[in-house]
Amino acid sequence: MTPKNALEFKGRMLSLTRARIIDPDVSAIAAQLQDFARQMPQAVRGMPVVLEADRAVELGGVIAAMREVGMLPIGVADGPLAASAQNWGLPVLPGESRSRPGRAAPPAPAPAETPAEPAAAVAARRPTRIVTEPVRSGQQIYAVDSDLVVISTVGAGAEVAADGCVHVYGALRGRAIAGARGETTARVFCRKLEAELVAVAGVYAVAEQIAADLRGRPAQVQLADGTLKIECLDG
Repeated sequence: MTPKNALEFKGRMLSLTRARIIDPDVSAIAAQLQDFARQMPQAVRGMPVVLEADRAVELGGVIAAMREVGMLPIGVADGPLAASAQNWGLPVLPGESRSRPGRAAPPAPAPAETPAEPAAAVAARRPTRIVTEPVRSGQQIYAVDSDLVVISTVGAGAEVAADGCVHVYGALRGRAIAGARGETTARVFCRKLEAELVAVAGVYAVAEQIAADLRGRPAQVQLADGTLKIECLDG
């Protein structure tokens, strides 16, 4: 008797973040993760992560620290972590060329034989979420599978995030996260840049890292070759 089909297998490209451990001190790792999660809670929550390292570390402690902030360790890169990975139920995945710490690895390009996949992804997008009221301190607004448009201001201590682009037509004084689940083509646009933090697909800059001549001006934030680029829009 032929068994009935209980599973359907589909190929899909997923956006993964590779986290390279450069200091084996688990307490230092946990502290950095907690800080990252405070600054970018929407981006961190549910983020699938592949761990890699140049030397052996206390893998269990690192996994626990990541899970505590909502990250999802799904495997380790082939190398020094491979020996202990099976003790924690993680697969060993092929290594790849090293990226700079803190950068989200861009998703692999879709195979040439499946050109219809990007169109399907676009078709699955939800309508743009539009917020007409000011986003005040302490508020968090997240547009799932869509762009986010804020007609008014985003106050200091507030956070706006979207899986697509974020548009703020007033002053952006809080935090803005575009591509919260890894879309590297997403962007942040605002009429007046006074942000505490801006981010695209896990790559972020805090206020101190934003050039002084950009503050208070219309701006866009995007990724260029994996690096966060912030530029003025008023010429």
